Amino acid sequence: MTKTILKAALLPSLALMAACTAAPPPPPAVAPPPEEAFRPVCQQRFANATEFGLKKCMFEELDRSRGATPASAAPAPEPAPAPAPSRSAPASRRAR
Repeated sequence: MTKTILKAALLPSLALMAACTAAPPPPPAVAPPPEEAFRPVCQQRFANATEFGLKKCMFEELDRSRGATPASAAPAPEPAPAPAPSRSAPASRRAR
């Protein structure tokens, strides 16, 4: 019974407090990723490109703007030459 009386007494004050609270602050604005600045350029260059193609183009343009060579434009490293097989003496010479 005591709980019911306390609930009845607190209910109006809780409703009043809820009405007086300020609106929640807007969510913080997040800056778009830096590569998004190149989306219009890539969309013009590749009109029918997929999202993956656009992203690749945007990252390459971002790399170029920073002065780095994009990975797709860099020449592939040449494989190291295979070492020449060493010639060993024939088995008949080793037995002596």
